[in-house]
Amino acid sequence: MIRARGLGYRFPGADHLAVQDVDLQLQAGELCLLTGPTGCGKSTLLRLLAGLLQRHGSGEVQGEASVAGVDPGRTPPSERVRRLGFVGQEPSDQLIAGSLEDEVAFAMESAGIPAERMRARVPELLRRVGLELDLGRDPRTLSGGQCQRLVVAAALSAGAPVLLLDEPLAMLDPLGARELIARLRQLADEGTAVLMVEHRVAACWEAADRVLVMAEGRLVGQATRAELRPDHAVIGTLAALGIRPPGAAALDPIPTPSPPDGVLRSFPELSWRYPGAARPALAPLSLELRAGERLAVCGPNGSGKSTLLHRLAATADPGIVAVPQDPDLSLFCSSVWEELAYGPQERRSGEVERTVRRVARALSIEELLDRAPQALSRGQRLRVAVAAALACGPRVLLLDEPTAGQDHDQVEAMMTALTEELREGALVFATHDLELARRFGNRALRLRDGLCEQRGTPDEVLSGSPRAGEPG
Repeated sequence: MIRARGLGYRFPGADHLAVQDVDLQLQAGELCLLTGPTGCGKSTLLRLLAGLLQRHGSGEVQGEASVAGVDPGRTPPSERVRRLGFVGQEPSDQLIAGSLEDEVAFAMESAGIPAERMRARVPELLRRVGLELDLGRDPRTLSGGQCQRLVVAAALSAGAPVLLLDEPLAMLDPLGARELIARLRQLADEGTAVLMVEHRVAACWEAADRVLVMAEGRLVGQATRAELRPDHAVIGTLAALGIRPPGAAALDPIPTPSPPDGVLRSFPELSWRYPGAARPALAPLSLELRAGERLAVCGPNGSGKSTLLHRLAATADPGIVAVPQDPDLSLFCSSVWEELAYGPQERRSGEVERTVRRVARALSIEELLDRAPQALSRGQRLRVAVAAALACGPRVLLLDEPTAGQDHDQVEAMMTALTEELREGALVFATHDLELARRFGNRALRLRDGLCEQRGTPDEVLSGSPRAGEPG
């Protein structure tokens, strides 16, 4: 169903291939996990297999690819949608319609499916991805995780025999991730070929028929599920590349560099209701942030995590700097250096170069300073956006899903650096990664349906223990 031979790609102006010499075959009924460190070429490979770079890119394509027996770069849209479903890293970029119903129906309409059948299938497809909402709802009002579920439903709608998914779990809560993996496993068992790029390896491990490992643009290892014993070479390769294999021991929490001392910011009432919505996206919530604090905001998709961060950012406090779920929304310069220098220059700092070097070193992007942000991987773009925010000298830094697009080692290095950099400030991060919340949070709150369900230490909140009762 998927075949690549000598497949490679060089971006315009690049001095090296982002993907090179990839030979790959995927059979009908096979669910294959493709993983590797941030920036190794996984997303580029997936876009080549989908024919996107052949049709829309201006770089150099090498080798050949076929999907369901045809060249994906030369297939007309009405035929392509019958053969291939594709979900990219940024689900919001794929939204084209004004309602959930139209979004899911679009691929079916392109494939020529009769209207009566389309109307019958839309609710069922949305139920299958756990998105039982008003069919007329505007997709732009969804949370990141809900949006991710929607584009997966749209990719499934025309019944394509091949699915290419780029980090479909990145913005899903643990339950949503388990449900989607179970659905993908069912599709594979029914004959669909599924190729999925993921950093959340543990969530996919048991469901995958095969694991492919990529590094520096090449496939460097693979194994079937039956072969994946603890002593298999692929396990060692994953560990060497900074990807934690399933079963790895949990890491200890990061200690607070200095005891939280003094209230930095007080927010007596934060709330939000979308126009026309039946209930608030965020019910009134009071919050205090202290020096040295790292607040983990947890909860299922659609619970109000991103809304809480938006309301904190909307207070127009110059000491609060936010990095959104989609890092591209905060990147606008032609080079990484310019992105990092923009904040210090606006503040008329006399130490622009020193600040740029410091935050670049802290976020492990020193080698990217001369690159265009748009040419980087999603994980690299996220670290650039975080570094640019850090260069502004924030008292409070807001991060929305900081693990998306990043391998374990990069997340670990980034969060450790932020802990050190913000020892006199505060970090607020929304996450579905419960281990990240336990390891780096020293306080947590859990939201559900826009309500603050619990506050306390990460262990208290994530284990469902009684409310700790501390103020704010």
